[in-house]
Amino acid sequence: MLDPDAHLLDRDSILMRHAESLAVLEWASAMVPHEWTHRSPFGTLSAEEGAWSVAMNLAHLTLYTERLPISVLSSLVEGGDGVSTSWFGEPSPYEPDAVALSQEPVSTILHRLRQACERERALALRFSEESWTRPQTRAWGKGGLGPPLHSPARVVAKSVQHTWEHGNSILKVALFAQRELVDD
Repeated sequence: MLDPDAHLLDRDSILMRHAESLAVLEWASAMVPHEWTHRSPFGTLSAEEGAWSVAMNLAHLTLYTERLPISVLSSLVEGGDGVSTSWFGEPSPYEPDAVALSQEPVSTILHRLRQACERERALALRFSEESWTRPQTRAWGKGGLGPPLHSPARVVAKSVQHTWEHGNSILKVALFAQRELVDD
């Protein structure tokens, strides 16, 4: 049994997209004015009210990466089901850990996210070619998201999607934050 998109989920391509999504996230974060990194867009709402700062988006991504794909892939590489030994419940914006991490400097959060992405990549490289696209876990699928079983390739592809999702929020702040023009 193979993932229905196995032909699109080769490891090198997925890992390249994974690295690129993190690079775009870092690039967008670097463009955000320092005074905007820890406030919601336009300073209107708190994280609890649904408006996430750049730091909150990065903290959420960091906890997500540490607690979901890394846990699921670790379980799978050790022969588990990817669910029973992992923390499968996406961190909410109100989770104390995410809110606490979002208070740290963006450079600190990005460093921790980079480390988590490197761990995810190292785990991805441990799967055989055959097991990389073999559906093995109900993580995500049990909630009706995608196929009922996910392959390790699809787990990493979900990380790419999730990074783009939050990266888009950060890019919006980076591109539309009010800035003073610089004389040339």
